[in-house]
Amino acid sequence: MFAASQLVATELRPAAMGPQEEHATDVFLQRMVDACASNLAVLDESGKILYASKAWLLSNEQNAWDATSVGLPAKPLEDPESKPRLVSPEMAALTADIQRILDHHEREFHREYSCKGTNGTRWFLVHAARLAMPGSAGFRVLVTREDITRRRQAEEALRSLGGRLIKAQEDERSRIARELHDDLSQQLALLGIELDQLRQRILPSQPYLADPIERLWNRSQEISTSIHRLSYQLHPAKLDQLGLAAAIKSLCRELAEHGEVDILFQHDSFPEEVSKEVSLCLFRIAQEALRNMKKHSQARTASVLLRKTPQCLHLRVSDDGCGFDLDSPRSTRGLGFISMRERLRLVGGEISIRSRAGQGTQVDVWIPLSQLAGCNH
Repeated sequence: MFAASQLVATELRPAAMGPQEEHATDVFLQRMVDACASNLAVLDESGKILYASKAWLLSNEQNAWDATSVGLPAKPLEDPESKPRLVSPEMAALTADIQRILDHHEREFHREYSCKGTNGTRWFLVHAARLAMPGSAGFRVLVTREDITRRRQAEEALRSLGGRLIKAQEDERSRIARELHDDLSQQLALLGIELDQLRQRILPSQPYLADPIERLWNRSQEISTSIHRLSYQLHPAKLDQLGLAAAIKSLCRELAEHGEVDILFQHDSFPEEVSKEVSLCLFRIAQEALRNMKKHSQARTASVLLRKTPQCLHLRVSDDGCGFDLDSPRSTRGLGFISMRERLRLVGGEISIRSRAGQGTQVDVWIPLSQLAGCNH
């Protein structure tokens, strides 16, 4: 299989040729297209299709596409007036891209497109390139089309599976957090009350019992605090009750209180209402980034920035710690980084991680506003 870019790279410009030579060149191109096993079509300077490979025509026939499907006519045009320009209501983007090549605004492109057919939506990888005709100012446009529907369907299935796994994980975390808060915490609270009552019933002749009971009461309060903290880590109630900004602020304050790191939290123009999926995604990423910072970076200070720009929501977590080598095979392949990327993929977001040894780490996350169902833009 040859690519259009390979043809462009071998352009020849001999002396100007007459009509017979130009016709011979077109005949040669047509024979190449006829012999090609891939989906290939050739357009002239006005955008009319001159000829297409058998694979191209067979693909259109199998999908019952009409003359304008996938941005290009299904078969060679016998009447040059019948289709003066490329027309494709379903594929306006492809049509516009090819038009840019025809107008000399672009030399070639390599992009994905979708098209509805009798068998449902199909996805294609299209490569189009302008090919100069030897010895003249004219040109042709070579277009290859690869059906990537199965790959896209597999990606969608994987994305759906990843989403269900993350949802199942969050549901289980929420269930355990409720049990810790509603059951174990209540039992510990009752135990503390009973110990306090027992302390008040100590007889003057039993002063030796006061200190042990006091220690047990203090220990029960420490365990209760630890359970509350664990419950919050599993599922932050403030995220549902007060919103993302308040939940991350509370997370920063808690980590600062239980560590030797000063964490500065800032938020700017951040909307109060954000969809549950996006809120949970950003909270978990902030939680994981700060956890990694506390565990590995030896940082003294860190900052968390949450803001809304005209295009997206932006989360930044940075520290002044020891950093790490991004080129190391193990640096960003841990479960934490994998989880970050998977969560962002489900909400259409992107992540950037910058770090250098001795110069700290910075994690930036962007989620387009178009993904925020229920968010006040």
